[in-house]
Amino acid sequence: MPLVAVTGGAGYVASELIHQLLAKGYSVRATVRSKADTAKVAHLEALAAALPGSLELVEADLLQPGSFDAAFAGCSAIFHTASPFFLQAGDPQAELVDPAVQGTRNVMAAAAKNKGSVKRVVLTSSCAAIKGNANAAAPKVGTTYSEADWNETSTVEGGEAYWVSKVQAEKAAWEVAEREGLHLVTILPEFIMGPVLSSRTDATSMGYLKAWVEGRAQAGSPVFADVRDVARAHVLAAEIPDASGRYIVAASHSTPAALISGWLQERFPECAFEAGEAGQPEEKNSNSRVQKELGLALTPVKETIQDMASTLVALGLAVPKLRQQQA
Repeated sequence: MPLVAVTGGAGYVASELIHQLLAKGYSVRATVRSKADTAKVAHLEALAAALPGSLELVEADLLQPGSFDAAFAGCSAIFHTASPFFLQAGDPQAELVDPAVQGTRNVMAAAAKNKGSVKRVVLTSSCAAIKGNANAAAPKVGTTYSEADWNETSTVEGGEAYWVSKVQAEKAAWEVAEREGLHLVTILPEFIMGPVLSSRTDATSMGYLKAWVEGRAQAGSPVFADVRDVARAHVLAAEIPDASGRYIVAASHSTPAALISGWLQERFPECAFEAGEAGQPEEKNSNSRVQKELGLALTPVKETIQDMASTLVALGLAVPKLRQQQA
């Protein structure tokens, strides 16, 4: 199988992507900040030992120009997943927006230097690049958001630096791809959930469901994406010759909190969960393109939530409360 590169190799999406690539027999070169940080890379080495593919870890700095040049040498595809994902920052422009944009430019520049072997670049973008949060504009066509939409309302000053970072990073990628003649495909998930492979708990997704499992209901009705679907979409986007443009990989509807607490109670009947607020699912996205063009079958949200909760409990990352014995 060909050699491919994955940036941000220790991250949540990248870990599942590497899992799937190794299972298919790919040779994977994954970039990480430090190979010596065993807490972040041990699960990748364990995957490589158990699966047919091969894994090489390479240190690279997202913000250092030229840092990825050698890592991409000889690779047929590049999966760029590395990007900051947190919603609170002391200096949002410096901590979120600038690293996401400059990091993407550095990765795309390195891809351009290796055009002799690189056939495709697959970028992990986000539905945040399609629509804002509190001040989202209406879809350009119809009542649901599609790949034709771009987020033109979010601002750093308005508290949506993460959304701004995803918009600007994806636009930077398309700019470099067009100028350098690179074949770029972008994957746009919503709030990513699903089974975890490492014991890290610093990811936003982990903190969200960990709170639920430990009895603290979370507010809102998010739109979710399954990490396995997101990773599979990346692989398909690299393998299918006609894959092109942008692909939304997410549920079509929002998930009311009451459904989440109900699904957790069903999965762990012996445990106590705080009831989530009731509500009705609202249709938000059109996800037909990835299903029709890449043949991706999306995982039901119930399965996503229950599977993630199961792995959090199994790894000891979340401890649910048992029901009190009735007199």
